[in-house]
Amino acid sequence: MIAHYVPFAIGAILIAAIVIELRTGRIPNWLTLLPFIAFIGVAATTPDKAALGWQLGLAAAVFAVGILLFVFGGFGAGAVKLMAGLALFVPLDKGGYALIVFGATLFVGTFVMINLRRMVGSPDSNWNVLAKNVLPMSVPIGLAGLAALFWL
Repeated sequence: MIAHYVPFAIGAILIAAIVIELRTGRIPNWLTLLPFIAFIGVAATTPDKAALGWQLGLAAAVFAVGILLFVFGGFGAGAVKLMAGLALFVPLDKGGYALIVFGATLFVGTFVMINLRRMVGSPDSNWNVLAKNVLPMSVPIGLAGLAALFWL
């Protein structure tokens, strides 16, 4: 029964991550831990544990790729953990579509953020995204996750 409500909790976590990172430039550790706690709750209440093994493998692969991106400066550590936590809940058959949505929102988001900073950004802004030349990775991660959980 708990598994029916988990996508809504994950959606709320993704939205919170987007807002917090836009404001502060960081994704807090406590927020990236919540998907893993939710997965433990789902694992404890699900009778068929075989499907969960595939999700764990996918999350481990996403984490490994994310760590490589972190090492080369493409992602922050919070984004890597958020992406791995999200991979625990994206159904395997929707993973490819979620990756396409991620790429598209990353491309469009970069264009939007650059132009938004040009129009209204300033170094003394209270919003990190408007004060610094950074691209918040929680936006494409969150939008891809929301699309995979509720739309695709």
